[in-house]
Amino acid sequence: MLKFTNKILIYFILFIFCSAHSPWSSYLNYRAKHLLIMSVKTDAPTYPFSELLIKYINKELPEAQSKPARAKDFERVQSLFSTNQMPLVLLSKQNAKDLINGEGEFKEFGSTDANVLYGFGDLILLIQPSLPNRHAWLLLNALKKSKNVFKDGISPDKLADIGEAHPGAIMALNGEEMPDS
Repeated sequence: MLKFTNKILIYFILFIFCSAHSPWSSYLNYRAKHLLIMSVKTDAPTYPFSELLIKYINKELPEAQSKPARAKDFERVQSLFSTNQMPLVLLSKQNAKDLINGEGEFKEFGSTDANVLYGFGDLILLIQPSLPNRHAWLLLNALKKSKNVFKDGISPDKLADIGEAHPGAIMALNGEEMPDS
């Protein structure tokens, strides 16, 4: 009788573990549906400016459904961006350079592969190099159309000291047709 009770208990515990609900698939779906722009709490001007960016991206590209994402610290920024979990990150110029080179606040986490999409005074919008040229082209064109709002915009070709420009951004700057991929 005791063996039978133990078996039932083991099956019950296995059932509980196997049927537990995880929101992970919902989170992945959310990331796939929305263009997330990450900022970081410790880089103060990035979050309010990311909200402004989102407003104008959603105006020009409503299908992007842009949303802000705010990391608690630089370690989280490096972790999310270097693992391709976030497509865009907005950082101050020095922090953007440090993320790419693995210096300063990012020294203990190592360098990260990133391209420059656009600059806004002291703020730099970095993009995943793996993002299709078409997406970078669309984003840069949306930002160019909002030039009157972003008067201090800096094209990525003028930010070579920070990092390499995304090829799709260069295509948009050169007035080339929107790429297929």
